[in-house]
Amino acid sequence: MNRNLPLAVTNPAKLMQAAVLLIEDDKRLGQITAELLDDDYRVEWALDGHSARRKMDGTNYDAAIVDRHLPDMDGLDLVRGIRALGISTPMLMLTALSGTDDIVEGLDGGANDYLTKPFRFEELDARLRAMLRGYQAQRHSYLIGDWIFFEAIETVESPAGERKQLTSAETALLTVMADNPSHVFTRGELLRAAFRPDAGESTVDAYVSYIRQKTCKDIILTVRGRGYALGHPEEGIA
Repeated sequence: MNRNLPLAVTNPAKLMQAAVLLIEDDKRLGQITAELLDDDYRVEWALDGHSARRKMDGTNYDAAIVDRHLPDMDGLDLVRGIRALGISTPMLMLTALSGTDDIVEGLDGGANDYLTKPFRFEELDARLRAMLRGYQAQRHSYLIGDWIFFEAIETVESPAGERKQLTSAETALLTVMADNPSHVFTRGELLRAAFRPDAGESTVDAYVSYIRQKTCKDIILTVRGRGYALGHPEEGIA
């Protein structure tokens, strides 16, 4: 596995996997863990706390695995700093400290779970799955070409892993289309399904334009003389 593999991938099935940031300075352990996780997750690996912070500033991860003892900071301080920014990404702390006080400190500091070293990969994977189930229970997602649309959190994610926030109206429109991806919708159909019928068909055109501006022009296609259809935007198409 390429340990520098970006979150942007060319396999559409890979896009549906949860994005996990592994923060581990032990190169041997980090490489083994990243390779084992790569079958089921989109994994990025950071070797220190500052690198991890930079990655989290530019990408929304579904979960993070954080080593307590990093070369440039205490992993718990990293978690506290991330929580102070209002970031709710689930975080699993890895540590050799197994005392009750250490575990309580980690959980109180913002970690969602705590796993002591040495650990079995099967337990790490099980704890990661449990964290993600709790975090993603309300996240209904659709794959639109190389983009992912998360209905419940009103967000779309680009092939590069960048997420854009949608308004409630934009979400309603995209949900109607994503539920019926092969259908060509008239403006009247979209108006009745996603807006007030008396809003006027120009409302549909306006919100299609807003969604395209936030994502890409091919996420919704104009079908001449008929209306709109969900597109199949591929990586690299703007």
